[in-house]
Amino acid sequence: MKIFALATLASLAMATTTMAQPAHDHSTMPAMSHSKMGAAKEAAAAQGVGVVKSLNAKAGKVTLQHGPMPALKWPAMTMAFKADPALLKGLKTGQKVVFSVKTGQGDPQIVSIKAN
Repeated sequence: MKIFALATLASLAMATTTMAQPAHDHSTMPAMSHSKMGAAKEAAAAQGVGVVKSLNAKAGKVTLQHGPMPALKWPAMTMAFKADPALLKGLKTGQKVVFSVKTGQGDPQIVSIKAN
């Protein structure tokens, strides 16, 4: 009987503690819209290293074969990116590059890129 009473008390104590701590009570968080939270997340750019596979500087498109990007949880792959055409000037197919990419809204976009 004592064991049952102790188990019941322990269960009640745990339930009270759990109930006293809301999982995600947004009413206690500072006011921030989802668009602002998305913008904050988008502001950070992830770094990568890769090789230029194809390039269309005028159209602002570059295809890179890049290594893993742990910050984005991306494995190594080959993919196309958008970029400001001015960033792509002087790059050539087959060239090794170091780049930064931002994600969030729409397609991933190169925000900096330079020959390595």
